[in-house]
Amino acid sequence: MKAFLTNNRHIIEKSLITIFVTIFTAFFIYALFSQPVHNNEVQALAATQLDQTGVTNIVTAVLLNYRAYDTFIEFAVFLCVAIAVLPYILDTPVLEFKLKEESQILLIAKVFIPLIIVMAGYLLWIGATKPGGAFQASALLAGCLVLLSLANVQVIDFTKLRYRLLMSAGLIAFIAVVLLLYFSSQSFIKFPVELAGASILAIEFFATFAIALILFLCFESINKGHA
Repeated sequence: MKAFLTNNRHIIEKSLITIFVTIFTAFFIYALFSQPVHNNEVQALAATQLDQTGVTNIVTAVLLNYRAYDTFIEFAVFLCVAIAVLPYILDTPVLEFKLKEESQILLIAKVFIPLIIVMAGYLLWIGATKPGGAFQASALLAGCLVLLSLANVQVIDFTKLRYRLLMSAGLIAFIAVVLLLYFSSQSFIKFPVELAGASILAIEFFATFAIALILFLCFESINKGHA
């Protein structure tokens, strides 16, 4: 019996995986079609109370007001990712490169990075009223850092404390805003109407830089052969 299991190990593993995926898929399809059709009551309620959120973009209102608890946990998850990846980066010696003026990537970076930074700022600001916000802006900023890294330009040294603090800035800003509002209104993660817009903008501002650095950190861990 032991010899049979050893000789057919790969076949048994593939069979078990296939059975598990099939059962899960069937259960998922059953659960999906057994749910009653909703009548969009929550969507209508969210749209009705939109003027109480401090923003007019329904997506931003959902992420940073209606379900601020979830977004708060997401920021914590981002920070946990940074903590998990950071040791692999610090274990790698910092390499210094000499820039080549004829580098095509460097020329592209010089042209597009200023425009991308302006676009990131625009997306961050416009997120209160139209599609945009911290996640989109941080993705653009992380793209700038990736482009510089591909051009052998080192702009971020993760051994410095200031960059580690900046990666936690989104979570710290969220906690600070929540505590300040709690002491003033005695309600937890509930933004007063007159302060909601400014509070959301402050959180998104710091979250933009934090998420951008964490995304770039993940890229560097792959770029240096640790993934």
